[in-house]
Amino acid sequence: MKYFKKSIAYLLVGISVGSFISLLSFTLNHGTPTMKQFYLLMTMSAIMGLLSLIFEYDKITFMTQLISHFILEMLTYGIFIWLTFGSHVITITNIPTFVITYIIIFIYFRKQGHNNARRINQALTQRDHKK
Repeated sequence: MKYFKKSIAYLLVGISVGSFISLLSFTLNHGTPTMKQFYLLMTMSAIMGLLSLIFEYDKITFMTQLISHFILEMLTYGIFIWLTFGSHVITITNIPTFVITYIIIFIYFRKQGHNNARRINQALTQRDHKK
């Protein structure tokens, strides 16, 4: 049950982040996605969210997790962009956008994780001082 809940959480975060970025992209390009494009983009976002579960697997180093995650995310992105727009040119030209977006999201979630760890450690320290 624990893994199911984590999977759902990662899936929902993936959909949230992916839908925001996809719809922002469409808006900036003055476009409106078709229903097929919308469903493909949401499916891609859900899968990309689930791929982040790799960071929960602690039997491999963080660098291995990061490289594996990046490669799997880029493959997923490439396949779904190709399926969504039907053009390998669009897929290839969007790789720099993917890399920049990946780095920004990675930095944000990494910083958020550090802040959460700091708050937990402060709470534990305060609890220990009260005893």
